[in-house]
Amino acid sequence: MNMFNKLPYFVILKGKKYKINVDFRNIISFEKKLQDKSVKDDEKIEYIIRHFYPAFFYAENYKNFLFNPQLYKEAIQKFIWFYKCGREEYHKGKSGGKYSQSEIFSYEYDDEYIYGAFLEQYKIDLSTEKIHWWKFKALLKSLKDDTEFVKIKGYRAYSGDDKNMKELKKYWELPLPSEEQKRLDLLYEKLK
Repeated sequence: MNMFNKLPYFVILKGKKYKINVDFRNIISFEKKLQDKSVKDDEKIEYIIRHFYPAFFYAENYKNFLFNPQLYKEAIQKFIWFYKCGREEYHKGKSGGKYSQSEIFSYEYDDEYIYGAFLEQYKIDLSTEKIHWWKFKALLKSLKDDTEFVKIKGYRAYSGDDKNMKELKKYWELPLPSEEQKRLDLLYEKLK
């Protein structure tokens, strides 16, 4: 599937058409849930099913869904297909050069910069617009280099020897997850 075709708003599961929640906020909320180490894997999957497939939002529909393992497996596969914008290699990047492939942005911490870049470049107000995930990802990937968000991503990804760029990388680095920060704080306390 590519962006020149009609974007999907439904998927077929076991021969039946199901409406899906395509809004970018929904998928971003899933990403946050996925990265939260305090949430169990089965709770993450339940969250996907309940929020991506509106038909399974209600408890009785979800229970019926759980008793059909083939439907369950197919629903997860269709979600992954949707998340990857219908492309197998979508989230894989090329490494090399002065920039690393480590995490260089966060929807949570960079929300103001993403919002500002979309408003500046596309005149899209992300707080009010309902945007299909695939469209959102295409626009996010196409932000111009002079937006503050793209500059910050460049600082975070830098892996060369330039002293100024290293300082900018350190200044703009993403905060550690709270569990990791607590562990480091305890370690630093013991070292005192």
